[in-house]
Amino acid sequence: MDSDQDPITVVLATDSFLIGDGLAALIAGVSDVKVVGRVHDLDELQRVVPELAPKAVVICVRSSVVTTTATVAAARRLRDSYPEMGIVVISDRTNEFALELLRGGSSGIAFLLDECLPSIGTVLAALRSLQSGQTVLDPGTVDYLIRRGDVLGMKDLTPREIDVLEQMAHGLSNKAIADQLHVSVKSIEKGITAIFLKLGPFNQGSSDRRVSAALVFLRTQANPFGPIVEGEIPATAIVVVEPDDEMLDTRTTPDA
Repeated sequence: MDSDQDPITVVLATDSFLIGDGLAALIAGVSDVKVVGRVHDLDELQRVVPELAPKAVVICVRSSVVTTTATVAAARRLRDSYPEMGIVVISDRTNEFALELLRGGSSGIAFLLDECLPSIGTVLAALRSLQSGQTVLDPGTVDYLIRRGDVLGMKDLTPREIDVLEQMAHGLSNKAIADQLHVSVKSIEKGITAIFLKLGPFNQGSSDRRVSAALVFLRTQANPFGPIVEGEIPATAIVVVEPDDEMLDTRTTPDA
């Protein structure tokens, strides 16, 4: 970390003292991440965030009395109130949880399956990626979302539908896609309906069809977002966490 950069301040929300102590101890030796608060439930998290103003929160609440709905609702309230704050959710629950978490916007959200975490390096990599507004997903979650839409269905899309799907993967709304492609919003709506039919079926009760369809497109592209042009705001990227050497780097401060 450069000396002129402030560390990523983090509040840990864990209902397990063991998990909380472990995360805090492992992060303590990292130069660009600093734990500024620890809480033990979601209500307490909501209370301390305004006071501590962290750059990110890490939520690992596994109590059987805390439902998926409650955790998702808490994460959404935080995202609505503090859109610049990164949110890392570490869970032992199903990928349906991830789908619910991503509804309404995925920028600045990380979903990690705790049983698949190779090291603290994965959590640190997620925290760093969220600072630029990216979305971070466990590889198993991405594979799960991809299975919601058959990649082979891409061959059934028309050139215009592929153009629409590409803009969806960039996070554009229907109106923005219509402006980009110089067609009517109604035409875009019809095109998106056709895309869902060809790439589906998607489970509307538990998955976000736009996210699922976008992930199908991303899986087929070597560089789906293209180069970032200076002066433009980059689209939200989806980062798939992998246990490689770079992510295992804890960036500890060298001994004096």
